[in-house]
Amino acid sequence: MSLFNTLFRTRAARHYALLDDQQCCCMLLTAKERPHGERWVEIEEIRLGWIGKPLPRADLQQRPGPIPHA
Repeated sequence: MSLFNTLFRTRAARHYALLDDQQCCCMLLTAKERPHGERWVEIEEIRLGWIGKPLPRADLQQRPGPIPHA
């Protein structure tokens, strides 16, 4: 890979969901970096119908442990 490509490579956007105390989706987000906070989980895709409902387990990405607050 050339130096130019290495320096200017962009990260692919990923999808995240913010879960409340009952594990229901409060907010959906597409971002290049994972948001801070323990309640954000990465998901495969975004569906607006998930807001206010529990997420399907098959769409959750497995991540090792929570990310600490900044």
